Amino acid sequence: MTLKYLIIALAIFVALRFLSRIVNSVQANKVVHRILLRSFPIAEFTIWIGFAIWVLNEIFSEHLYYNQILIVVLGLLIIIAGWYFIRDFIAGIILKTEIPFEKNQLIRTPKAEGILKKLGYRSIELESQNGERIKIPYSQLASNSIHLQNIDEGMQGHETTIQVSSSAPIQEVKDKITKEIMLLPWSSIVHMPTIKVVEQTQTHNTYSVHFHTLSERHAAFISQHLKNFF
Repeated sequence: MTLKYLIIALAIFVALRFLSRIVNSVQANKVVHRILLRSFPIAEFTIWIGFAIWVLNEIFSEHLYYNQILIVVLGLLIIIAGWYFIRDFIAGIILKTEIPFEKNQLIRTPKAEGILKKLGYRSIELESQNGERIKIPYSQLASNSIHLQNIDEGMQGHETTIQVSSSAPIQEVKDKITKEIMLLPWSSIVHMPTIKVVEQTQTHNTYSVHFHTLSERHAAFISQHLKNFF
């Protein structure tokens, strides 16, 4: 009897993992794909709840205290599920009272580093140096060390040079350089880049670009991005 339940549980597990892969690889627009990713865990949890109730009914349906056992088990499942959903919300309230989170702060944790872009009810959203969005639940933040830094407080001046074809209008190139730097998450939005032409030849113009960012590593990233862009 027990073996039957184990086999069925294993079959459900395998089927759900297969469906999970399908959901992750489905070709759909971003909105539909996001809805599928968010709704699948709920559907998965509901299936396991239904399986647990069925097993209880099979084993204890004729037991004298079947109703009491069912209520206790369902109560435990509801408590576990409730804690899973509200723990991040509670951790968020506690963290927000202890730590002065502000948008555009640089946040470093053992698991991720980035610019704070969004403060949600259950998580924060960071933007990494590659432009990727990283969502971290508050419960994970609460259990790790957090380093905060206001971006403009740590900004340092850096300089790089790039070569662009001389056929491109100088002012147009300057505008493009400024736009690219200002769009990057690691550059200062307070200090405007300073750009000047330092050399002109028949084939190309050399531009000296002075900008502000957080560190040498980020300066190298911005410099490489500009060179790749042009």
